[in-house]
Amino acid sequence: MRGCFFARLFVEDLNLSTTARNTTNTSRADARSLLAWAGWRMEVPDDWRPLKLSGTPAKGNMIIGDSLCAFFSIHWERLKNGPMLDAQGWIAQRLKKQGLLPDNRPPAAEHFSACTWSRGIQSEEDKQTTYWYGYAAPAELVIGVKVNGVLPDRELSQITDHILPSLRTSPIDADSTWAMYDLSFIAPPGFTLDKRHLFTGDIAMEFRKGRGESLLLRQVYPAELALKRRSFERWLEVYPFKEHRRLRRSTLTTEPWRYPKRERLDGLWRFGRKRLGFPLGGVASRWTTALIAHDPTVNRLLIAEHLSTQEPDRGICEEAILSMNRFEREGR
Repeated sequence: MRGCFFARLFVEDLNLSTTARNTTNTSRADARSLLAWAGWRMEVPDDWRPLKLSGTPAKGNMIIGDSLCAFFSIHWERLKNGPMLDAQGWIAQRLKKQGLLPDNRPPAAEHFSACTWSRGIQSEEDKQTTYWYGYAAPAELVIGVKVNGVLPDRELSQITDHILPSLRTSPIDADSTWAMYDLSFIAPPGFTLDKRHLFTGDIAMEFRKGRGESLLLRQVYPAELALKRRSFERWLEVYPFKEHRRLRRSTLTTEPWRYPKRERLDGLWRFGRKRLGFPLGGVASRWTTALIAHDPTVNRLLIAEHLSTQEPDRGICEEAILSMNRFEREGR
């Protein structure tokens, strides 16, 4: 039933920290970074990070905070049956089912098809929780935010006055942005996130489009240390996820790559075919085009690999490399 996930979502205790933190350690409001996932994005203070991430791009949740405290949680669900007909009525029902009254002027309302919020709700002794709900028709996405009820005024105003107003979504048929830990990726339309690993120094995401096409986006840092461990060629050989196909050495070719419009951004192309092991070697083989580059401005290795049943377009990998960390370079 549509909405069953969100109907119970904020009734449950999400185990947000109930320890009030010392406001002398709070973030500066002018130091911000992009946080983006599963079709939504927002700007948060530089030292705020995802503390817990669960679910899929279709339905999931993330808890955001710093090293001392969880500040708020954001939940999303992509509708399966197309656009919602009575979005404002559905949004209003979310508050009504919890016995809450809506407040005026919800943040980011101009960027959503329907939006509401309820501030300072007394949920437990000494806890005043804020709830925010929004629906974006172009993204076919429902979003909910629950704010920790024991935050000091400084953190609470960060969320209500800066973070929630920055909340945006991407149309379902547009590029998708994925950003955290001061780095970002952009996946082309039609590619959905299938696998991820978010390790310190190695962030990798694999996207799929249909049955025969995939796109790997990866950043490894610090690049200087990574290049002491392995060459460009060896980094391309070490795929971060389990794969059944292996690169056929007889099909392998490489050539240098340099982007003239970005100073000192150079790397290596690799082309070839990946095949299943014996006796299925001739079945369902894939073309592979991979590009690795060293960006000394951020001291990272940037890696993209496109796998396809037909010879892949170089432009997909090159655009993926050039769009990495675009928001950080352009100051969003």
